[in-house]
Amino acid sequence: MKTPGRTTAGPPPAPDSGRRGKRVLLAVYRLGLLAAAFFALHFTTVRREAGKDAALDERALAVVKSYLPAAVSLGPPEGDDRVSAVLDARGEPVGWAAQTFPEARPVTGYAGPSNLLVVFDLARRVAGVTLLGSADTSGHVAKVVKDPDFLSQWNGRPQASLGAAGEPRIVSGASLTSEAMARGLAARFGAAGMDQWFPGEVPLETLREWFPGAASLAGTRVLAADGGMLGTLLRSSRMGVSVRGFQGASDVLLALDAEGRKIVGAAMQGSRDNEPYITDVRDSLLYDQPFAGMTVDDALALESGTAVLVSGASRTAESVEETVKEMLRRHFAPPPVEPPLLGPRDGVALAWIAAGLVVGLGPWRGRKRVRTTFAVISVAAGGLWLGLMTGQDQWIKWSMRGSAAGTALPLLALTAAALLIPAAFGKNVYCAHVCPHGAAQQLLGHLRKRRFALPPKLHRALGGLPWLTLGLLWLLAFLGLGFPFADAEPFEVWSTGFVALLPVVIFAGGLIAAVFLPQAYCHYGCPTGAVLKFLASSPGRWTRRDGIAGAVVALAWLAPFWP
Repeated sequence: MKTPGRTTAGPPPAPDSGRRGKRVLLAVYRLGLLAAAFFALHFTTVRREAGKDAALDERALAVVKSYLPAAVSLGPPEGDDRVSAVLDARGEPVGWAAQTFPEARPVTGYAGPSNLLVVFDLARRVAGVTLLGSADTSGHVAKVVKDPDFLSQWNGRPQASLGAAGEPRIVSGASLTSEAMARGLAARFGAAGMDQWFPGEVPLETLREWFPGAASLAGTRVLAADGGMLGTLLRSSRMGVSVRGFQGASDVLLALDAEGRKIVGAAMQGSRDNEPYITDVRDSLLYDQPFAGMTVDDALALESGTAVLVSGASRTAESVEETVKEMLRRHFAPPPVEPPLLGPRDGVALAWIAAGLVVGLGPWRGRKRVRTTFAVISVAAGGLWLGLMTGQDQWIKWSMRGSAAGTALPLLALTAAALLIPAAFGKNVYCAHVCPHGAAQQLLGHLRKRRFALPPKLHRALGGLPWLTLGLLWLLAFLGLGFPFADAEPFEVWSTGFVALLPVVIFAGGLIAAVFLPQAYCHYGCPTGAVLKFLASSPGRWTRRDGIAGAVVALAWLAPFWP
């Protein structure tokens, strides 16, 4: 029963769920902006790289004019075949042009791929073919270019016929280079498997020369009709073994008996070397059978030039011997041992990160002795030993690549903590407690009892420098300019030492300034810190920076569509 004039104590008021909801939504928004910026840079990078391979430059236009004198400009690659229109002064097409990259890029000649320019007339017939560039050796390339009949062999052919590789003309003395160019051109217009120099399977008749009862080949196992195993067949081109002879590698077959300890025979399925060396060595393997009956151990112990003895073709013969030995080494190599998911060093790194979060989020963060002790740990373990810091070089490269795959787990954990904790709790734990460079500044600040404080206007002006640096770095990334982003921050010095000048200057200048100005680099230089401060600032309250950041990221999404 209630007493008049008195109030009954009720349950405590419910937490402000509306404020909590705003805080969650704003945290999601800010992290979403970062994700959107990362993906925008990735898509821009992908589009730009694709454009590099497809677009034709001014040098190509000069070549096109030699075949189509009315040419004034080149249109962008269009259609499924990505062929550029050649335009006259009125903007009307007078022909078409295309380069063989990127399809020809995997087709390697003697030492590298070549990029050809193919010019078509209005009827889509080849008006001319010219070499745009090559990663092959200059001597071989020069031989191909000087051959008057090689590049002209496609003249007059319709575009629709170029995807059939056929039997192209090959330049003597530069056979690998010229064949790679022809294969690359065929690949550009639809031919498949042009980067496979030894396509096709081993004929059953070849197997039966060593295993008369052979009925099939399953992987490396030679099987009889009843499924019984007769032996093993190794093929160098399928094992990734490529030992160069006089001009190129050979596709070597090696047959082992059912027990796998003795060689039954060897043969050349194909070769990129020169004639007559190929024929001489192939005949030696067929008739002399130098490896037949040899044990695996004996074959592995062979000295070069002691098994396949062919006068005048020693380099080709020795390449076959080395191929056989490398095939046996790979075939009998023990399976790779998977490294442990976490090594001792990784365990220490994760423990350090976890301890930093405990210190930064727990009740000890305000205790000077605890902060100082952990700062020493961060400098010694996180900086000098592990060299573990997150920064713009890492973020930008992840974004360009579109993936963080292959990154060590401690770095992933550190980056996740650096980004998620400020957004979720409104506390920039990484900068305040974990970052070794920030910890070093904190310790250096203890060297002077009295330190300077900048005038408010100068403090605000210099406080914009990290944002200016951040914007400049990402602008350079969006423009595709090859700036070494790690040079814009001092963190690389902790892991690589005093190598590059600019990060060393930032490193030394920031630490010296920290003796006189509290956390000088953190406040007036660090672009990564600026992002983390943005995530932690004003939890649950929309600020002007949120609007500006949203507008900048929206603008970044237009970057993939810039001309």
